[in-house]
Amino acid sequence: MVEARERGSSEEEFKDENFIEKPAILDKYKAAAQVTNAALARLIPLLTVGSDIHKLCQESDKFMEEELRKVFNNKKSKKLERGIAFPTCISVNNVFGHYSPMADETQALQEGDIAKIDLGCHLDGFIAQAGHTVFVSADPSAKATGKKAEAVLAAYNSMVAAQRLIKE
Repeated sequence: MVEARERGSSEEEFKDENFIEKPAILDKYKAAAQVTNAALARLIPLLTVGSDIHKLCQESDKFMEEELRKVFNNKKSKKLERGIAFPTCISVNNVFGHYSPMADETQALQEGDIAKIDLGCHLDGFIAQAGHTVFVSADPSAKATGKKAEAVLAAYNSMVAAQRLIKE
């Protein structure tokens, strides 16, 4: 009986420790999100015709690691765990997701490709992830048309419908 009480109280403590309204925890989420968003914003313009996917993924991961070293870097928080929570993945066209190639199996982006970016980092285990879809073209003002545009729009509409179902 005592063991059950001990387990129950530790579970309650765990819930309290991870509660998002605690300022320290919320700050870690925010800092991780800022680094993730900065990495995404830095990566999007680099997705151009002829860009090597492996190099782009490596550059993005390196950027996140460098930026994470800059946040929470005082003596008290130096020991916080920080790093890549979700390695940068650039999935092209029919590759559904999570494509982060090795150097010997990489490919270059082509005109008209639809590239899906996924990445994320963490501070002390508090993770922020982001994703974005890009139409690769030599002309920055070019837009996807036909079946490619319809597929991107369908994915967007599905995401919006799923968002409406999320409740507390």
